Amino acid sequence: MHMLWLALASHAFLSASPSIRARVAPPSIAATAEAEPVRMRVTVPAGVAAGDPLHVSTPAGELLIVTVPAGLQTGDPFDILVPALPPPPPPLSAAQAGGGDLPLVLSRAELERSQLPADAPEAGRFEELPLGPQLEPRGSIGERLGRGACILRVPGVVSSDEAAALLSAALSARSAQVERRGKPPSRGRARLPVSEPSLFGRARVGRGSRRPSAASSQQRCLLTTGDSVETCEEVLLRVLDLCDEAMPSLHETLFAPREGWQERQPRNAQGSQPEVPPPPDLAERCPSLRDLYMAAELEWSEGEPAINVYTSDGYFGAHKDHLALTVLIPLTAPSTDFEGGGTGFWAGNSAVGEDPRGPPDLVLAPAAGTALLFGGDVTHAGLPVAGGLRSVFVASFSTRTPASPPDRVHGLQMAPSVSPQFGGG
Repeated sequence: MHMLWLALASHAFLSASPSIRARVAPPSIAATAEAEPVRMRVTVPAGVAAGDPLHVSTPAGELLIVTVPAGLQTGDPFDILVPALPPPPPPLSAAQAGGGDLPLVLSRAELERSQLPADAPEAGRFEELPLGPQLEPRGSIGERLGRGACILRVPGVVSSDEAAALLSAALSARSAQVERRGKPPSRGRARLPVSEPSLFGRARVGRGSRRPSAASSQQRCLLTTGDSVETCEEVLLRVLDLCDEAMPSLHETLFAPREGWQERQPRNAQGSQPEVPPPPDLAERCPSLRDLYMAAELEWSEGEPAINVYTSDGYFGAHKDHLALTVLIPLTAPSTDFEGGGTGFWAGNSAVGEDPRGPPDLVLAPAAGTALLFGGDVTHAGLPVAGGLRSVFVASFSTRTPASPPDRVHGLQMAPSVSPQFGGG
């Protein structure tokens, strides 16, 4: 069995060290003794060979790069040592949590990477918007979202600085895409996979070295990925934590592999539900959405997570995402950055096809940084932009199963495999 030692850094490289570097606790939390590292099992994914760099998400939320040891092939396991998770923060009192007409998600302690932005006073509240004449009261939020009876709106998930940084990176990526293809995207829409190195920058391994030797990888693991990947992972973890804390029925209903899992899943493009469920022990191994993400037990839509950029007259035709949950977060503001646009939703869920008649039943163009969450059977469209520029971060995902395509289970962890038409070509 192979063993790799990891050294961690947030935004800079660390010098080689024989021991794990623990994260520094913020001043508001009492310092504790350095935790013993824990063993983490990693499996070599399809398309990755011995000596290749492999992105790994640790239980502490760090995105790392390890080098696959010599002699390993697809499906082979190997172990790494990573820092243990910090102790959970004490629960907030009712006075600290505050009140309000809408449910309030308790902010996590500063030690957590998924802390909500401080510049959004409404951050953490979620609103359930009916998709149809009125909100169906039956069942849990997870059941209603799975039936396509509602859209969830969560303001303040992304800060203004994060939105501006991601938009800037997306515009640079769009320019690189146009230069590479020699023409602008069709339909005024560019789709940009965040994990694509040619668009958002390649993760660098080591000081001045793009790939460490197998020998050096036994001593240290390097260390950083592009800021865009890190920011997008932070945003995803933030949303998953919000769902786990405030809306646990989303995981319970749509992701947990309990009885009836297949019947609760959206239909695929051929109109059928999954035939192969996840392994039953996954419910115990991954009891939350965050756990599923950290264990790489999610299947993603093609090329996602991605950032879409729409210019004047740009649109995304009516379609379904066919996966359990979609997270869509605008990075630009209506009226300020663009006119028209927004996302249109049609009521009816699986009873409505991907070529609906008539206008959408609900159109949402929320403030930048507001997350919209909806199910995979909901027909929706990116409405035409009348002027300016609109951009959204989007990620659609389901629980990974043995039937999941090998190129759809990596998320942000490695470059995507996409069709030539994916980016808007």
